[in-house]
Amino acid sequence: MKRFAKILIVTILCLFIVCGAIGYYLYSFFLTPTGLMEEPVVLNIKKGDTLGETADRLVEIGAIKDDRIFVALARYLGAEKKIRAGEYEILPDMSPRDVLVLILAGRVLEYPVTIPEGYNIYQVSETLAEKGFGEESVYLALMMDGEFISSHGIDVDILEGYLFPDTYNVNMGMDEEDILGLMIKRFDSVYEEEKENSSLDLELEDYEILILASIIEKEAKDSDERELISAVFVNRLKRGMKLDSCATVIYGIWDHFDGNLRRSDLDSPSDYNTYIIAGLPKTPICNPGRAAIHAALNPADVDYLYFVSKNDGTHYFSTTLSEHNRAVYKYQKLRDYR
Repeated sequence: MKRFAKILIVTILCLFIVCGAIGYYLYSFFLTPTGLMEEPVVLNIKKGDTLGETADRLVEIGAIKDDRIFVALARYLGAEKKIRAGEYEILPDMSPRDVLVLILAGRVLEYPVTIPEGYNIYQVSETLAEKGFGEESVYLALMMDGEFISSHGIDVDILEGYLFPDTYNVNMGMDEEDILGLMIKRFDSVYEEEKENSSLDLELEDYEILILASIIEKEAKDSDERELISAVFVNRLKRGMKLDSCATVIYGIWDHFDGNLRRSDLDSPSDYNTYIIAGLPKTPICNPGRAAIHAALNPADVDYLYFVSKNDGTHYFSTTLSEHNRAVYKYQKLRDYR
């Protein structure tokens, strides 16, 4: 009996020692920094990267010492299903536990990217690519990909108009589809908010309202004139008049427009030449902001049918053609002789 008790005590002591050793090892491995990092390192986890590949890179940068233990603990916590692609900033004073928590929480580095109001799909693609978020050609292909467009519940041929201009926080784990999806979702939210309080008395489909908003966005340089310009176009649509918008013509010749709109351009037929075609152009001509969408849904209560630039960012509005012709002579033709 005494011999059994001694064996039991020795066994228990050994277990304590072993458990203590394992506990100390795990503590030193998991809860304390490795001391191998001298400065912060940005770890880029790409879509499709495995937990093992991620652990290998953590060993390379000195964030952890043993990739096997890290992987085992991460799997135990279900990390394989939770890893979010993107960039993670690993600091020298982080323990392996801190690193794992950072990755599990998906706290990726984010970068603000601003898409200005009135940018068209070509400018949006170029801006995103220049910022390092994807390829311009991929963006443009997606913007005209029927399957991708319909996956967002949109029944159009091109995403022009649906990429809401705003400042977005994006990360390197996002691809072109993710970023475009973010912009489309933002558009849906803003458009529904604005549509709830519309005073427009002309029956237009949502897509037609978006086209109208895009024209207002490009024509209105002065924020105080958006509703007035909206009224001009709405009044023209009601009377079956052509819109006569230079902005739509420019969009139709975007690939070779040099900044000078010529008479030959105004005389050239296209789906966007509203000096020739009746009604709205084929698609939006840019991606309008909230204010332009609001103006399209809430035109001013005026009878204006014409406007002409006063060359200072504002316009002169007229109700009759004779008044408009006088304004054109005053603000445009006389200027040519000064």
